Amino acid sequence: SPVSTMVLLPLIRSRVDVPIIAAGGISDGLSMAGAFAMGAEGVQMGTRMLSCLESPVHDNWKQAVVAAQETGTEILNQQGRQALRALRTQRTMGLEPQGQFNVMENMSGIPELYFGGDMEAAIPLSGQVCGRIDEVISARQIIDETMAGFNEVMSGLAQQYVSRA
Repeated sequence: SPVSTMVLLPLIRSRVDVPIIAAGGISDGLSMAGAFAMGAEGVQMGTRMLSCLESPVHDNWKQAVVAAQETGTEILNQQGRQALRALRTQRTMGLEPQGQFNVMENMSGIPELYFGGDMEAAIPLSGQVCGRIDEVISARQIIDETMAGFNEVMSGLAQQYVSRA
């Protein structure tokens, strides 16, 4: 069964001594600070960057991410190889009850999804973090705001919880 980042990240940190790049649910400075607090040394923002202004994916997909709630995704192929999370569409709702299927058979329409904007042509991979993304902005703005938010959170925590003995 799936293991959340809150459990998985500290578990991995306790077992390995290599740099960890956290992914899953990270979209801003607050979530980056949380990942660092649990042992990460870097973050990867998949859905957030997929929906940035410069991303080559069609605007239909970006707008679907912006419109989605945190409950607007499905975990697909849970009993098969390559389990994945995707935005809820007619296609993904039809696949979800199957439990196991050939992922590649459902990805033949990738060009139509990515570049043509047909949200039913293939499986639109996206994370639950879509519920925290409310606008399409530039990659530069995402990075700048993420770093500013990260520094603000970390400074605030240090001021609030670190004793000054």
